[in-house]
Amino acid sequence: MSPVVKVATGISGLDRITQGGLPKGRTTLITGKSGAAKSVLALQLAGHFARSGMKTVVFAVEETPSDLIESGDSLGFGLSELVAQGQLRFADLTHPADSATVVTGDYDITAMLHRVEAAAKEFGAQALILDSATALFSPKPSEERLRSHFFHLIDSFRKYQLTAVVTAEAPDDYGPRTTLGVEDFVCDVVLVLRNLIDSERRRRTIEVHKYRRSGHQKGEYPCTVSARGLMVFPFGAPASQERLQNERFSSGFEGLDSMMNGGWLRDSITMLRGPAGSGKTTMAGMYARAGAQRGERVAYYGFEETKPMLMRNFSNIGMPMEEFTQAGTLLLECRYPEATSPEDLLVELRQSLEEFRPSLIVLDSISSVAHSTSTRGFRQFMVGFASLVREHNRSALLTQTINDVKEDERTAPFLSTIADAIISLDYHRHGKKLERTINVTKMRGSAHSDDAFRLMIRPGGLGVSELE
Repeated sequence: MSPVVKVATGISGLDRITQGGLPKGRTTLITGKSGAAKSVLALQLAGHFARSGMKTVVFAVEETPSDLIESGDSLGFGLSELVAQGQLRFADLTHPADSATVVTGDYDITAMLHRVEAAAKEFGAQALILDSATALFSPKPSEERLRSHFFHLIDSFRKYQLTAVVTAEAPDDYGPRTTLGVEDFVCDVVLVLRNLIDSERRRRTIEVHKYRRSGHQKGEYPCTVSARGLMVFPFGAPASQERLQNERFSSGFEGLDSMMNGGWLRDSITMLRGPAGSGKTTMAGMYARAGAQRGERVAYYGFEETKPMLMRNFSNIGMPMEEFTQAGTLLLECRYPEATSPEDLLVELRQSLEEFRPSLIVLDSISSVAHSTSTRGFRQFMVGFASLVREHNRSALLTQTINDVKEDERTAPFLSTIADAIISLDYHRHGKKLERTINVTKMRGSAHSDDAFRLMIRPGGLGVSELE
């Protein structure tokens, strides 16, 4: 069996879960309920195909060409420019809005097949988008005729070697793939988009339901519609193949470097865990500030305080950050996770990695993200974040509020596998005195101290000393 020749989609996450893109000269079906972003993905693919040199025709059945072009341009697909360049063409198949539909005789698809032939021969189309099959076969013919017509339509795409994408409405998120009910066996690929309500919040996912003659990643993957179109976040994305150096960098305060056998390991994810008031945000600030002082770019995301409050608190403890934010070496963003979604946070993190290019990333605190979404949504966010960090070979520090390790059974198991190192903070009261402690619980690829040390909050940040 010859290998499937694939066409890249221009969406890195989608190319990963399809292991290279969509099959060339074959048909891909995109299904989902209303609002699942089927048309967005179809237009995004149309723009990418045309921009890649494949002449593309879009058969507009549900919305007029002008509406589709306007939508695509608003998302940065540049459809009107591609039309002007002669790389993209729209064919209007919408029903007149000001007249009633009169059904008489049998449904006939001959005219549609002629238009496909004309697109292939006259325009020289190599790719085709049909949005949507549900609207095309409305009013719906008998099941027997529908099956026959749909087969002939897909066969015509194959006859003219068109890389085709067809959208169709689904009656349910996890039920039949479409309301038409006859497409799965004809199309080579079936992509299912979902826009689910999860713990009173909307959560988008994409699934490769079927890919004929090709492997693909199984299961649902988080996705979101951003200002640049659909973005997909695969789990376990392959990390950069660059050889990792056995490099370390300073923690920023005396004592901890010795506990970690020389400092933080480069390109690692560290989890900083402890109860409220144990010094997690202060340590996160020292981590970020030390990096900025070395001339590295640092992205700090705070989820529990406003930016003015965080800047004031850092300054009051002797760790002013203004010079680094003004110099552009420290990107400090603060927002409440409840005001956005985990998928949108991943979008921002990806854009930060690609545009700001930080070497160090801080998330303070992931507990706030966990409280703003479901258990499943939080797990997907964390695995997606870890994949981004591994892909770009970056170092990250994550803080987590936890009063007792045993009480965190809901998230601790998978979080512990994500983290390369875990540093635990705690405190105990002895009479009137509060004694804080720190210990390195885990550190992959490095020897480290097993002892607990006293942790002191003082001007300039934190300090470490031997326990008496």
